[in-house]
Amino acid sequence: MNQARQKILQNIRHSLGRNELDVNTINKLKARLAAHTVHEQPALPKDLISLFIHKLKQVAATLELIPNAKEIPFAVLAFLQKHNLAQKLVMDANLKNLPWPNKWQIAYRAAQVEDQLSVTTAFAGIAETGSLVLLSSTASPTTLNFVPENHIIVLHRKNLVPHIEAVWMRLRAQAMPRSVNIITGPSRTADIEQTIQLGAHGPRRLHVILVN
Repeated sequence: MNQARQKILQNIRHSLGRNELDVNTINKLKARLAAHTVHEQPALPKDLISLFIHKLKQVAATLELIPNAKEIPFAVLAFLQKHNLAQKLVMDANLKNLPWPNKWQIAYRAAQVEDQLSVTTAFAGIAETGSLVLLSSTASPTTLNFVPENHIIVLHRKNLVPHIEAVWMRLRAQAMPRSVNIITGPSRTADIEQTIQLGAHGPRRLHVILVN
């Protein structure tokens, strides 16, 4: 722990009238974190895919279901053609080994203002809310999720979970990333005359490719 952070924590403890925690208290807190309880959760149907698709549609996102990862480039091409977009995109480096067409202009980097389409992979999908969970990494900078007007997210069926609590359980089993983004539908706001406007603070379109 660096000195600046240590100083801040000392000031907080001082303002609360607390001293350093004793060993017994520290051990109790560690045990509580290790054996965290999951509170009551709503019952969901067994068919999580149908529920996930239904929730996505409710938040103005779209979805295509494909049988395997090799079909991802074809699904991306269909999206490009549907929305009349150029074959120029910025992408999560985790998708680099897929059979992308040679003529496409693909960049594996942080998104920039001029980028129109980004393609990323999801750490998890939450059936209960139709949300996507994305983790920041060197291969997938957070800007890919928010800068381009069009965002395609690849989600593998094995990573579709029923409730949000399952996401945190998975995260606890690995090194915690710098940021965790939970995205539910395209960016929107109702600040202007209480009328929903898409693309206000991020992508105008959100398309999910679910690899079954």
